[in-house]
Amino acid sequence: MRLIAFDPGRKTAYAKLDSREPWHIEMGYVDLIGSGRLLRPCPLHIRALCEDVDQAVVEEVGARENQGVSSMFTFGLAVGSVLGALSATTVPIVLVSPTSWKKSARLAGLGRDEAKAAARALAKELWPQQEKLLKVKDNHGPAEAGLIARWYLQAGPGRDVPGPDDTDDREDGETGTREIVEPKPVRTRQPRGPVPANQSAPE
Repeated sequence: MRLIAFDPGRKTAYAKLDSREPWHIEMGYVDLIGSGRLLRPCPLHIRALCEDVDQAVVEEVGARENQGVSSMFTFGLAVGSVLGALSATTVPIVLVSPTSWKKSARLAGLGRDEAKAAARALAKELWPQQEKLLKVKDNHGPAEAGLIARWYLQAGPGRDVPGPDDTDDREDGETGTREIVEPKPVRTRQPRGPVPANQSAPE
């Protein structure tokens, strides 16, 4: 399964992940259109990003305490733009609360700034090929989008989606992969000695 996750905001971040190769990830920011108060994610870019995906995951966010009216308007516009663009495609949408995916990433209970730094650190560890992007302090958005995608596969509705470790071989327990064991064949009991002509062998 190939999925895309969005972390909505003034700069909406995205991350694309394939369940068959979860160690590779594509992440970045959605292009913006408009200006001033109407600056928002570009729906055409979102649609293009979703052309090869099977599932979309969006952080279910709302107004924060002590958030200004203008900031809330901008934030709501970004969320609405993402959901509206996704609704125009055939890609199914799953919403996840910040509490849920942060708990899966072991970021729950951290302060806002501390959680952002921890998200970048974890994302760099999981996807070192994105270190150039993630080493920038302000690029916590793509890191969080990547962890949202990871949540879907590890603890969300996609946890039963086959991954790269779903084979018939036993994997090393230290890798953290699941162990897939084939059921043993059932053996039927064979009759002992010759069977009389008027009696059939037991099944």
